[in-house]
Amino acid sequence: MTVAEIQHRYREVMALLDEKRLKEAFDRISVWLSMLPDAWQIADKLSEAETAYRYLTQYMLDGCDDPDRQQMYGKLMLTAYTLADRTEEALLAAESNTLYFQKKRYFRQLADASIQSACKALDKAYDELSLQLLAEENDDTRARQKQLREKTERAREELFTLIWTNYPATEDDYAALKACLSPDRYPAETASAVVAALLLNLLQRYDERKIGLLLSAYTEWHDDEVRQRALCSALMLLYIYRSRAALSTALAAHLESLKEQEGFARDTRNIFLQLIRSREAERISKKLTEELLPEMMKLSPSLYKKINPSPNDSEGTPDKNPEWQELLEQSGIADKIKEMNDLQMEGSDVFLSTFSNLKSFSFFNDIGNWFAPFYAEHSAVQDIFPAGSSGGDTFLKLLGSSRFLCNSDKYSFCLSLKQVSEAQRQMMTSQFNSESTDLEQLEKERTSLSGEELSKSIANQYIQDLYRFFKLHSRREEFYDPFAEPVDLLQLPSLQSVLGDENTMRLIAEFYFKKEFYTDALAVFERLTEQYGADNGIYQKTGYCLQTLGEYEKALNVYLRAEMIQPDNLWTIRRIAACYRSLKNSAKALAYYLRAAELQPDSLAIGLNIGHCYVEAKNYEEALKYYFKVDYLAPDSGKAWRPIAWCSFLVGKKEQAQRYYEKILNDKPTATDYMNAGHVELAFGHVRRALDLYRESLAAEGGDLRRFRENFKQDIPDLVRAGIRESDIPILLDQLLYRVS
Repeated sequence: MTVAEIQHRYREVMALLDEKRLKEAFDRISVWLSMLPDAWQIADKLSEAETAYRYLTQYMLDGCDDPDRQQMYGKLMLTAYTLADRTEEALLAAESNTLYFQKKRYFRQLADASIQSACKALDKAYDELSLQLLAEENDDTRARQKQLREKTERAREELFTLIWTNYPATEDDYAALKACLSPDRYPAETASAVVAALLLNLLQRYDERKIGLLLSAYTEWHDDEVRQRALCSALMLLYIYRSRAALSTALAAHLESLKEQEGFARDTRNIFLQLIRSREAERISKKLTEELLPEMMKLSPSLYKKINPSPNDSEGTPDKNPEWQELLEQSGIADKIKEMNDLQMEGSDVFLSTFSNLKSFSFFNDIGNWFAPFYAEHSAVQDIFPAGSSGGDTFLKLLGSSRFLCNSDKYSFCLSLKQVSEAQRQMMTSQFNSESTDLEQLEKERTSLSGEELSKSIANQYIQDLYRFFKLHSRREEFYDPFAEPVDLLQLPSLQSVLGDENTMRLIAEFYFKKEFYTDALAVFERLTEQYGADNGIYQKTGYCLQTLGEYEKALNVYLRAEMIQPDNLWTIRRIAACYRSLKNSAKALAYYLRAAELQPDSLAIGLNIGHCYVEAKNYEEALKYYFKVDYLAPDSGKAWRPIAWCSFLVGKKEQAQRYYEKILNDKPTATDYMNAGHVELAFGHVRRALDLYRESLAAEGGDLRRFRENFKQDIPDLVRAGIRESDIPILLDQLLYRVS
């Protein structure tokens, strides 16, 4: 059986179980097991589960009142899920060439490869390193320390890999994992590695006891690095496996006990917001690479001329020219930079594109290094600067405490520095020494962070580390990507008491809305309205979400409720008018736009929309009044030129139309502008000029004659009303073909 066939059968069984079709799932697993040699253990478990299920159904048929029926049913469902997992794992072990199974096969060949043996090797490495760190420091001891650090890191990576590939787990494995996550066993960087390894392992195969270990680590550790990583991993897994987790009484009890712990609700909420924020990483990266950087590249020559107008000017550093800022503002770059800075300050991932090409270092060949907390003693970065360099130590310390770079990017940055000459690195060191006062201030600011802010920063960096692994690793297709779909913790019944109160739900809804995830925001706003009622703001934002998603009828109904609360709210009135226009009800739209004009008489947008409503009602003379008002208020904007020109043509004011089309054609005309200007010339009888303009329109359409004909055909009734014989139009179009061929 091929890998694809095995995975297809597995998905079929999962679908049956998700639909609670347990009997059919048992049948499929039984057929599946017949293809697997030496599957007697799984077959025995399956037989036991089927027998228990038959008894359960029989008792129900006999009318027996069994208060434990649902609990028993849940256990049988979980057993079926586990048997499907075990069967697929056994089949893929012989067929799959993914990194996961390659590692499993490698360790299976070794005599004593287990989590327990890896822990012993790591213990020994730590003991040797600790003794060496007590020795007097010199060149020899520093070299020996580095060797022992590398040995410790290799042992930790082996432990990471064994945990990642550990399935199914034995009682000894669970005991070893529990010991690994004990606060007294290993330092935080190793416990953090264990947490990340468990996450990868559980993304491969579900195990409720291992999720329980993550939840316990959150409770037992005092180090925020471990606690936040453990809780974040557990919450992601509880969502991904929500169908199974909902059946687990053990996990339910564990979560209930956590709810009594101070800070759990806060940390859960903050992690959820960080997970939402991670969804905009690709959008920010695209904005940076496709908008900001190209604009800066286009601007750079002119900016350079302003900075250094004379290449021979050697008077030293010139004073800053206020024109530079003006140039940035005029180009729009200043606004984009400010937007990126604001996103960075609030914790958004603005460096994904910057560091995406710096993940090819051999350091990242070890999967555990993608999730390693940054610390200056790591062998990969400790020799970047000369030994004893205070500036280098300061740099690494500051980099480690930075809230704006995730751990993975910090390592990438340091590894890229290794490719810079030593002289340049020493220059960086001296600069850090000269700016030590500023660095001390930054360190004070970091240490003054509240516990909540520090926890948020750790969780955010961990999520960014995870995001980079699942999006950038060279073999990422082999891993389940937890970011492939939104992680919506509001869907988990077990977290309703934590996230389902009015204030928290409103915070989440507003956050979705701010980040323009309108489908998600809409769902939460609707739940808020259903459970707690709505105020004007909720109705407005619900309506906006619906309108943005194209649900104009529903949006209108919600806006009308908002209007009942605040009848003279200009924003609501304009939204109602826009919905009526989208629903082709120009009369109602006009009535609301006229109300809006009373509240804001000099608004160009409102004036234009009133004109558009009159055009849709074919009242062109009245439309012209409003278009002229807009043109009077903003004569240089050109916003009203096109509607004035076209309406003038429709009411027979050809000279006026011609005058405005001349202005339009001198200001970035479109294919439609050329065509409409041609219609005016045709109405004057200027056939040759009209044909020239039609040719320009066709060229602006990329020579797409079919599209040109469709657009022209829509205007034929207006041309006929302007006095052009309909019988002449086919001849005219053929003449155009002669002129362009």
